[in-house]
Amino acid sequence: MAGRPRNEAQREAQRERILSAAEALLVSHGVERSRLRDVAEAAGVSIGTVQHYFDSRDRLIAELFDWSAERRLRSWTEALPRDGDAWSRLVTLLYASLPEPALSRSRIWIEFCAMARDDDLRAKMDRFYDAWRPPFREVIEEGIEAGVFDPVSRVDDIVDLFIMLGDGASVGLALQAPGVDAEQLRRLMLETARATLRPVS
Repeated sequence: MAGRPRNEAQREAQRERILSAAEALLVSHGVERSRLRDVAEAAGVSIGTVQHYFDSRDRLIAELFDWSAERRLRSWTEALPRDGDAWSRLVTLLYASLPEPALSRSRIWIEFCAMARDDDLRAKMDRFYDAWRPPFREVIEEGIEAGVFDPVSRVDDIVDLFIMLGDGASVGLALQAPGVDAEQLRRLMLETARATLRPVS
């Protein structure tokens, strides 16, 4: 087992390795069956090292949510091109809302949703949802201003619809529902976007 690192960069790398191992276990075993001992073994460190960074399993799960959700949000916003028309930028956002590997990313999100009975985690999820709204709203409003979109509903309602579609898609993928796959779900998202925004061709 690896000992504790000596400098800040090594400490951060070790912490990331522990979080990455915990995330992988969450996908394969679920939260309830992921023990600190299992995380330590998967990360190649001692259980004492895990407890040095995360003094309890609940603390590890809470920080894992922040780490995992922030990475997903960052990769999603970074996928948005700064140039191009509003429709092509919106398509990029919709496609990137189901990140690859779709199955594991969906299972991670569903595990966190299942724990949302906890008030602290519920608050974290609320903040995360709020962070997803501005990019969608910005692109839609840009398209309206440019005369590209003619929405059938309020912009905020359409934004919330896109977010709910992403959540629903994650459920279907995580459960491996018959006939459900990422490409089909992305196609349905685009059809919904066309129906609600009526882009000018």
